[in-house]
Amino acid sequence: MEKYGHCDKTGEDGARRRDEVSVSGSKGGGRPQGAAVNALLTLVAPGCGAGEVIDWGAVSAAWGTRFPDDYVDFMGVYGEGVMSEHLYILHPLSTAGDATHCQMRQETATACAVAARLGDVAGLPKGSPYPLIAWGVTTGPDILCWVTEDSDPNSWPVAVFGRHTEAPVALYDCGMVEFLRSLLHGAFPVCPVSGAELWGRRDVKFLHWREQKRLWAAGVNPWTGEPDPYADEEWD
Repeated sequence: MEKYGHCDKTGEDGARRRDEVSVSGSKGGGRPQGAAVNALLTLVAPGCGAGEVIDWGAVSAAWGTRFPDDYVDFMGVYGEGVMSEHLYILHPLSTAGDATHCQMRQETATACAVAARLGDVAGLPKGSPYPLIAWGVTTGPDILCWVTEDSDPNSWPVAVFGRHTEAPVALYDCGMVEFLRSLLHGAFPVCPVSGAELWGRRDVKFLHWREQKRLWAAGVNPWTGEPDPYADEEWD
């Protein structure tokens, strides 16, 4: 098990940026948008139709906890969607606009089951259920979670339950957005997820689920911009 790998906490100019706050945005529920998302914006554009309007009070009631500020910022700027076909960021209350289906809950249950199966090998805090909430999944397939033991959500580290990673679970002492930025910078000692499609990449595209759905419906491959050769096909 790898415990608490280090995230890249410096900006493009090499200065430490974790605690800086930008006054350029206020998508985090009445507070200035945080430095973590501002730094991610230098690497990945949100794209068309990005961002969510979320009732964070309802989220807290549904999950019994607040969520980290950087995730709140991310959902306001980017929203639910996928990075270059390989890493999907989950919505806290629904999936692709369907409030009857919450993939975040499903992936959380799966991560807790994996943690229970790994037992002491995982090195995770024990609980019933385990103190985990999933926030992303990869095509690996891996499950990316917060370890929610701390009462302050902004102190939750990231846990990666990997299918083809060096360890079945690894912990990273940083927030979700810093984890993403460090992944794109290639700043970890080894790639933290299964597959290197996003590792050290500066040409990553984020696509919101609404925009992806719109483009497919228009007969356009959302990742290539080319006509979808199967657009007129009917499938049984």
